Amino acid sequence: MLGFAITAIFVSYQMLTDSHSAIHRDAAYMVVFIVLCPPSLLSVALHTELGSNNFYFLWVVIGLLNGALYAAIRILVSRRLQRRH
Repeated sequence: MLGFAITAIFVSYQMLTDSHSAIHRDAAYMVVFIVLCPPSLLSVALHTELGSNNFYFLWVVIGLLNGALYAAIRILVSRRLQRRH
């Protein structure tokens, strides 16, 4: 859930700071989001128009990939902690 939530926050931030908004994107926030959501780099390769059906589909896929990434990290960490005991 954490990975999907991070992606949802990232998409919300992008929508709030689009080119028609008075709020400008902060490069530092974008870097933080890219670090927390590595699958978001797919959006660079598969550029879609903000608000289109393709945009939402792409970001759902990115959210699922990021959720899977965080789930895999959690499984690896829990297995590592179990070995210690």
